[in-house]
Amino acid sequence: MNRIASATSLWIDGRPADTATLSALQTNYGHLSTMQVRGGAVQGFGHHLARLQSANTELFGGALPAARIRNELASALRAAQIDDATLRVSVGALDIAAVERGDSAEVVLLVALSPPRTAPTAPQRLQSCRHQRPLAHLKHLATLPLLRARRTARAAGFDDALLVDDAGYVLEGALWNIGFVDAEGGVIWPDGDALRGVTEGLLRTGLEAAGMSQRIERIRLVDCAGVGAAFACNSSGLWPLGSIDGRSFTGEPRVPGALEAILAAVPWDPLWP
Repeated sequence: MNRIASATSLWIDGRPADTATLSALQTNYGHLSTMQVRGGAVQGFGHHLARLQSANTELFGGALPAARIRNELASALRAAQIDDATLRVSVGALDIAAVERGDSAEVVLLVALSPPRTAPTAPQRLQSCRHQRPLAHLKHLATLPLLRARRTARAAGFDDALLVDDAGYVLEGALWNIGFVDAEGGVIWPDGDALRGVTEGLLRTGLEAAGMSQRIERIRLVDCAGVGAAFACNSSGLWPLGSIDGRSFTGEPRVPGALEAILAAVPWDPLWP
């Protein structure tokens, strides 16, 4: 039987995070990746590694070895005696002065383990929000605008927020990616300056391998109601979207079965032998 995280715990180098280190990391200069762990394994773990390594080179001027990432995540899970969890690894520097000087900086990996998450099952009602995240290609720590957009949407009676640029084109969800389904069942991914998530990448690769219809194009918010259906995806999985700003799509809210099959076929990579 798998041991499941029941509360959030913080770990550094396989040990409970100490107050001094946490205090030193209180800056939003850093990057992260969030993943679901089941039975000590992560789906598409190589994509998370690539994201963390690329961001570290850009933000801190140094390599972040894959072995170190894997070992620190595995050490936290072992120390917490947890097999199933939502795992968020945040990467920051203790020497922020080195960062400000433009020097290469040593980094600390802060691993947060919290209860596993699953995707919503009910079609989600979205409220549009004009916001384009800065440095959108990075999964960075400056998440206040995203969480505020979600909070504002929920306070207004919606389920979540959809980010739209100043020209009125759809970008992404607050903490997820969006895809649309046309009348022929083809998938449309919005083209724009957005964070391309791991799950979206897995789906795109699977669709291409299967020779199934997909395309990337600019999608105006005002045209969304004329689309057959829409779905969302992130590390928790896939879920249907019901409406945007109170306007429903033309078809039934659904996630294409082909996408569910593609994601289900992606192997889970063990974090330790």
